Amino acid sequence: KKLFWRLYFVCLVISLVLDFLWLYTNKFHYHFEFQYVPQFFALFGFIGCILLILVAKGLGFFIVVDEDYYQKKQR
Repeated sequence: KKLFWRLYFVCLVISLVLDFLWLYTNKFHYHFEFQYVPQFFALFGFIGCILLILVAKGLGFFIVVDEDYYQKKQR
């Protein structure tokens, strides 16, 4: 388990370094200025994922049925 986490963080650091190198060595033509922020798309994806999880958990409070919901229907 320790090895997995170490490999994970090594890959994460390598990914961040390569992203900075890619950003500053290539010419991009984005439509908006905020897209030039380093790691913008990674943060955008992370925040979107968190929002989806929160919305799903929120819907879980409204979409609840009793444990014996289907048994009641059969009677």
